Parts: sequence; structure tokens; C-alpha cells
Amino acid sequence: MTSRLTLLSLAFLIPAWTAAAQTNGSITGHIRQRVGNQPISGAEVGFDGRWVAHTDSSGSYRIREVRSGWHLVTVRAIGFETVRRDSVLVRAGQVTVVNFTVDIYTIERPIVVEAYADSILDPTLVASVQRIGGDELRRFPVTTVEEAISLSAGAVGESYRGGRLGQQAFVLDGLGVKNQLDASTGPLGVRIPPDMLTEASLATNGFSARYGQAVSGLINVVTKDGGDRWTGRAAYETDRLLTGSADLGQDRVVVSVDGPLPRGAGVVAVLDADGRLDADPVNAPLSGDPRDPRTSSPTLLPHNSGERYDAAVKLRIPLGGVHTLRLFALRSVEQRLLFDPAYKYDLTFAPARRVTGDLLSAHLQRATNNFTADLRAGYFARAFTRGTLTQQPAYRFGAFTGHTFHFVGEDIARRQDTVLAYDPIPGFTAPDWSDRTPWGVPAFFRTAGSNGEISWNRFRELRGQADFSVGGPRADFYFGAELAKQQVRTFQRALGYLRVGRIKGAPPATGSQFDPTSAAAYVEGQLHGTDFVITLGLRYDQFSPGSGVPGQNLGARRSINPRLGFSTVLKGATFVASIGRFSQPPDFQYLVDAAFDDTLRTGRFRRGNPDLGFEGATQYEFSLRTRPSETTALRINVFNKLMSGLVASVPLGVDPDSTIFGNADYGNVKGAEVIAERPLRDGWGVRVAYTLQQAKATATNAFELVRRIRIDPKGDTINPARVEFPLDYDRRHGLTLIGQAQLSDSGGPRIAGIRPFAGFEVATIVRASSGLPFTMTNLTGDTLIGLPNGHRQSGLLTVDLLLRQPLRLAGLHGSLYVDVRNLLNRRNIEGVRHETGMPQMTPAQIQAMADSAYLRRPEPIPYESPRYRRFADLDGNGIIEGQAELIPLYVAAARDFTQPLFSYGPPRLFRLGVELVF
Repeated sequence: MTSRLTLLSLAFLIPAWTAAAQTNGSITGHIRQRVGNQPISGAEVGFDGRWVAHTDSSGSYRIREVRSGWHLVTVRAIGFETVRRDSVLVRAGQVTVVNFTVDIYTIERPIVVEAYADSILDPTLVASVQRIGGDELRRFPVTTVEEAISLSAGAVGESYRGGRLGQQAFVLDGLGVKNQLDASTGPLGVRIPPDMLTEASLATNGFSARYGQAVSGLINVVTKDGGDRWTGRAAYETDRLLTGSADLGQDRVVVSVDGPLPRGAGVVAVLDADGRLDADPVNAPLSGDPRDPRTSSPTLLPHNSGERYDAAVKLRIPLGGVHTLRLFALRSVEQRLLFDPAYKYDLTFAPARRVTGDLLSAHLQRATNNFTADLRAGYFARAFTRGTLTQQPAYRFGAFTGHTFHFVGEDIARRQDTVLAYDPIPGFTAPDWSDRTPWGVPAFFRTAGSNGEISWNRFRELRGQADFSVGGPRADFYFGAELAKQQVRTFQRALGYLRVGRIKGAPPATGSQFDPTSAAAYVEGQLHGTDFVITLGLRYDQFSPGSGVPGQNLGARRSINPRLGFSTVLKGATFVASIGRFSQPPDFQYLVDAAFDDTLRTGRFRRGNPDLGFEGATQYEFSLRTRPSETTALRINVFNKLMSGLVASVPLGVDPDSTIFGNADYGNVKGAEVIAERPLRDGWGVRVAYTLQQAKATATNAFELVRRIRIDPKGDTINPARVEFPLDYDRRHGLTLIGQAQLSDSGGPRIAGIRPFAGFEVATIVRASSGLPFTMTNLTGDTLIGLPNGHRQSGLLTVDLLLRQPLRLAGLHGSLYVDVRNLLNRRNIEGVRHETGMPQMTPAQIQAMADSAYLRRPEPIPYESPRYRRFADLDGNGIIEGQAELIPLYVAAARDFTQPLFSYGPPRLFRLGVELVF
């Protein structure tokens, strides 16, 4: 009894977590004599040229904190063979077993080495992890790390297990990176080139207490180190060789090299440049009116081009002994022209966007058998600008401009000069009705000036992080801390061609500058029993918005988050039960006022709340993992996630236009995931992931509260009862099927003495899912019809295909490939109008828009006017006048203006590619 209590006490006093280092794995095994199978104690174990471990009395050893990737393991002992094993693959968050059987030193030198990794049955792996390697990513019809992660069970784009965008954390080589300014509405700001990738994984339950700032998932990316020989890859893919609707003006160039440097150092460098004349192609139906320019030219959407550049370099520098320094630098630049229906016929005034991101990191590691120390420092910066270009870009090749976009009023925005922005901003002119449309009538379409928007923000973060691990034969212990100093700068000005004023004026410019601070500390560990593992972690998080935030400031917010797991080995299976508490600070955009409409449509001028606290989630999960056969794996996860303190726009009173952000909502996500996979062996492999999920919110949506507040006969206010409705990313059913097939080097028919299809590869991804919820409103948008998110969009289906034929030319290896997205050219509806529940407006609504516009401008259009259209002059008198002639023009213009282009997903997309590997 005493011993059991002691073990139980140790389990809670020595916290644990398996894959503590989600970015790292470990190598373990035993060393035995070939004759007699006796253990060899005191043998030295080398790792990538460093002797870092010794075997214990049972002949066992363990190397902790091993980076994901391929490694060399060497064993030596006095009187025995020195044995080495090349190409040992270590995956993040799992244990790779490498067993050695050696003999007494003889000339014959018989050697047996056994190496395997089985994360499915490993009881030390508690987190629900789904991963993809860098080499695998090249064999699938996916282009980016984000696309690869979205193939995981429970993922809806960049939303995981029902959480909204921004409720996930991003970890790069063990260092946390997050756009904390506007993660829920803006991208991260940097993109990891796939050629830098060793592997990427998604953890959706009890991921390590080492990582925070997430309530829905952890995206873990491990980049590769420079190898011991020079290699490289050059690739070009395009659709420019195709014709018609298949040519969307896409060009992508990738160049990567890696190899050794003097004194054992290594380097990896990658440049990934992507340009598209239509950066967001849509499969929207044509209008049917022959005068609409999209009828004759449906392929490229005008003023919708984009270019992106991602460049990364990484240095690995051995410092002697057990010390290694890694330096990483990444820069991403994205520039986009943005199609605006109002400027369809005067594209010069349509908006544009520029996003730049910089990431620098340093990692110093000291690794021995029983102790590992990781010291990391990182700098992350993201800058965002949106508005009207001072000059339209000139294209040098395809969609590549070679120049930086510049915006009207950008200098004022960067200075955050709200005083100077009180008057009309120089460079902005008031828009007028366009006379270049096929319809001629002065309605809907604009010219002469833009909408007067200039939006700029910049987020900077300097982070320091220290992680330590101490190991023993039966327990591992981890602890560490991090500190992040952040800088936030924002500016927004709407209707910049007007002077600020309450009557027929523009809203005041908003600007903010404050310096938040985030800090965290954690302890965690793992206790190994004979057939069970107990894991426990505890994380402390703190953030302070800083004194520069406008409004009241209550100081620092704090959160304590425990995480506990138990796993045991059953007959042919592993069972895991876990519970974890997670929290994250709110997006900093929610702390300050904004000059634009908020996404909830609860007020034109949104009010920020500097006193917001943490959003939180408590997740329970039961997982069963098994291998039905040697080549197949099956995982079943059942989870229940309770979310609290969610940020919502709530009313300050009974007027829904008076709103402020608050930690008002909470929700519940529960579901089950089934993941079955067979890796690519014997020429074929398959992976199936199915998710059944229900995500509900209990919320204080402004519209719903106001609608349900009642006044009793005594004049007292009756507050509404609790209202439940689906969360935005409540996808009930989701199915992803990935299939692979590959011919051997001697496969395929022989033609003219050669096998032209030897090594041919094919991969397909089939995705089918139920539709997401949406909120129905009346035509004016001020009254809900039913509950928020009480209606459903139609289901989605896509089939993607990649065909690749390896080539050998003049001693170089390479391949030709065809990448086809949405092979069936299915017209998927991804968004609908809130007032119709369909992508398009109803004929009655279009008629109402036309009638309203006609009543505002009923004047006739004479022959001398540039608005005159001969086809509309029904009586041929040289004047378009009266309802009979003008109303059809207004109806056609309204139908043209309201085309639901971006409510539809992309069409069938082709990419033809060639790559050389050297």
C-alpha cells in the first residue's frame, strides 16, 4: 500500500508529458550480445557524431530532445564491434526504437540493427497528433503547409475542432509564433516554404504545457538542417501553357539548396515565388446577359492578381561537444489587388493590400543523456496596409511586378496622425457614378475616386524562451519559461475624401499604440509504469495590454492551466484518457476602437475593450489506437471541449448600434474522429479521416439579446434566457480520403526497350463535408430570422489529383507532374447572402434595388450624354426616358452589381510542373 501511495505521489509531484517537445522526438533501444542475448552495460551511444548516452545495467539507452528528421546512431563498447545505423527517422512527438545486436570484436563482424518507430501503440504519446512530412507534401496535390494541415481530421480550413480562426497556436522549431494583433481576421504574416519542411503536425487535444496561446489546436512545424552533402531542387509550375478557362496566369518558381559548411556546419536556403493574374479564382456562374464582360471573358477576374515571395535560410553551427546553435531567417511579402464590384468598370480606384512578415530566431541547444537545455530567442514582425494605390502596378512577368505597392495616405497612417487625418486626406477624391458601364444609368458602379479607405497596422514581438529536460529510467521532467515583449501600432480612416463630421461627414480616424507583455512558465513530466504512463503538466500564463491602450486598464491578466493524461497498453492497442485546460489572450484588435463596420454588423463604429481577459477551453478526450495489421493503423478519438470567456460584440444598452467587445460567450464542442491509414507500401497507400462534430455557443449576440428583452407590466426589464446556436465552424460531418499509388522502377510496360512509366506516381484527395451554418436576416439586415447560425449551407465536395512521372536526364533526377484541383469542376457554394440564404439576391430584391435607384435619379439620358445606350432607346427618339426605358437598365445594373462572385469556390485548376533534383 505504501509503495502504491508513493508511486501515486510521484505521479503528481513529478509532472509529466510525453512528447514534451512536440517539435522533438527521442531515440531509445537496447544493446545486446548476439550470442546469449545478454545486455551490454556502459556502452557509448553516439548521435550525429557526438557521444551523448550510455547504456544502463539492462543494456538500455535513451537520447532525448532529438530533432525531427534523419539521423546517424553509433554504438561502441570495449571488446565489441562499433556499429552504426544510418538514416534513422525521428518524428516529432514520438519515440523511435533502435536496437543493436553486436558480437565480440572479430574479423567477420556480424552486425544486426533493428530500427522502427510506432507512434500508434506508443503509450508515452498522449497528444492526438496528425502529421505530414516534407517529402509527403510534394507527393500530394497540396501547395502550402496550411493546405497540408487542413487535411487533418477536425480541420475546417484553419479552424480546428469547432474553434474560430485565431484560436490555434503556431510553433516553429519549438518557438511560438502568433499574429496576436488580429489572428482571427488576418493571416499569420509569414509562410514557411514547403522545401524548408521536415514535417508539420497538428495536435488537437492535450498538447504539451510547454505551449500556450491556443484553445483549439497546435500547429507544429519542424524545419530541416543542412545535410552532409550538397543537394538542391529547382521547380517551375504554371498553367500558362493551357488555353481558355484553364489559363489563370499562374507562375511559381522554387529553388532550394542545402549542404555542409566548414567545421561541421550546415545550411539550407529556399526561395519560393508565386504569382497569379487571378489570385482568387471563382467558379461563379455567368450572368447570362451578353453585354456583361464576364459573359465573353469568364476566365480571369479583373484587378484580382497577386504575388508572393517567401525566402528562408537556416544555419546549423556545432559549437563542440554537446552544443549546437541554429539560426533561422524568413521573410514573406504578399501583394494583392482586390476586386471590388463597385469599381468593376473603373479598376484604377479598386483597393489593394500589402502584407510583409519577418521572422528571425536563434536556438542554442545542449544535449546529453540525462539533461537537455534549449535556449531560444525570436523576433517576429508583421505589417499590413490596405487602401487605394497611388499608381497601378506594371507587370514584368505574369503577375510579378518587382515593385512595392504604395498607398494614398500611407505616410499619414504610418505616423498615426489622427489630427492631420481630420481633414480630407490628400490624394483622395470623391467618387462619382460611372458612365462606362454597359447600362449607362448612374447607380451602383463608381468612378473618379475610391472609397477613401486607408488601414495600416504593425505588430512586433521579441520573445525569449528557455526549456529544460531531466530524464531518468522511469521518469522525465520538463520545465521552462518564456517572455514576449510586443508592440502594437494601428490606424484606420474611412471615407478619406470627406472631412470628419457628425453630419454628412466621415467617422473620426482611429489609432492606437501600446506595448503589451506576455509571460509564461510551465512544469511537466512523465512517469512510466510497467504497463501504463501517467502524464501531468501545469502552465501559468500572463499578459498585460500595457498602459498605452485607450480607456480603462485593469492591469495584468493571469491564467493557470493544468493538463493530465493517463495511457495504458491493452492487447494490441493503446488507450489514452486526457484532460487539459487551455487559454489565450484576446486578439489585440479587440482592445481598441475601429472605424469600420465589425463582422457582426452590430454597429458602424465598433468600440474596443482594453479590459478583456483570457479566452479559455477545457477539453476531455478518450483515444484508442491500434494496428489491425502490420501495415495499417486505426485511431478513434472522442472529445468534449468546453469553451468560456469567448470574445463577443455585445450591446452597451438596448440600441444594437452601441456595442463593445466583452468576454461574454461560452460554447461546447463535442465529437468523434476516426482515422485509418496504410502508408505507401508495395505500391499503394491510403488514409481515411472522418469527423462527426457538434459545436454550439451560448451567446449574448447583440441582435438576439435586444430582440428577446421584454418589459413586464411593472416596467421591469426581463432579460432573455440562455440562447444556444451553432458556432461559425460547426461542420457536422467531414470526410477526407487520401490515396496513393506508385509503380516500381521496373514497373509498367516496356516500349522500345525502356519502361517509360517506371516510378509513375498518382495521388488523389477526396473531401466531402456538410455545410457550415449561417445567420438569416431580413433585407435591411437589422432583424434576425431564427437564431444566429440557425441555417445551413449546402455540402461541399472536391477531388484533387496529382500525377508525377520521374525523369533522369544527363545524370540529373527530376520529374514532370500535373496537379489538378477540383477535378470534377464542381461548383461549391462557400458563402450565401444573409437575407436570402442563397448566393444571389432574389429577383424581387434586385427589382427593389432598381426601383430605389431609379427614384433617386429618374432624369432622362439624352443622345449627347456618354451614358446614352442605343439598345435601350426603344422608340428611337434619341432620349432614354421614362420607366419603360430606364427601369430595365437599372435592373440590369443591379443584377450585374450583385453577382455573387466570391460566394463560390474555385473552378477546376491545372498546374503543369517540372522539377530537377541535384
